[in-house]
Amino acid sequence: MSPNQRQKVLLALLAVTAAVAAWVYVWPWLTAEPAASIRDRAGARGTAGGQVAEVRLDALTAEPRDYEPGRNPFSYGEPPKPPGPTPEELERQRAEAEARARAAEERRRAEQIAREAELESAAPPEPPRPRPPAFTLTYLGSFGPAGRRIAVFTDGEDIYNAVQGEVLAGQFVVADIGYESVGIQYVNFPDEPVLRVAIGS
Repeated sequence: MSPNQRQKVLLALLAVTAAVAAWVYVWPWLTAEPAASIRDRAGARGTAGGQVAEVRLDALTAEPRDYEPGRNPFSYGEPPKPPGPTPEELERQRAEAEARARAAEERRRAEQIAREAELESAAPPEPPRPRPPAFTLTYLGSFGPAGRRIAVFTDGEDIYNAVQGEVLAGQFVVADIGYESVGIQYVNFPDEPVLRVAIGS
């Protein structure tokens, strides 16, 4: 757009703006009715026919009509409660609970029966095996020929001489006589292994 054209457009816009402003601000002022004529017409209407309008003061003190406000859209109310279970659902839940209780009771009884059967089938514990008495004599050594050696023992007070097969103190048997030890068995425990007793013990 050339400068001359731009200038013409601006002048046109200014002219339109001036016309609008005159229409909005100047025209109402030019066409306004004088205040005196307005008052005269109002007085003429008020006194026409010799009647004066009545002012109803009771209308100013009228009771307001009943008004019930609805829900405040700016406040939060409690959410609606979920619907409860139906009678059919309650009956189904009760039946399921009873079935679970019966199953638990049956498992408990089965476990108790299994424990009782296990206790009944278990072999009673063997009584403690009796042990042979301790050898309380002291072996002092032996003497005599090889085919008939004699073992010498003491209980701290008396001396006892015994050959092979002889019984000492009513419960010990001289099983064999060596040069440095002697073998001792038990009268009441023949299956016990031979006890080796060295000289001085």
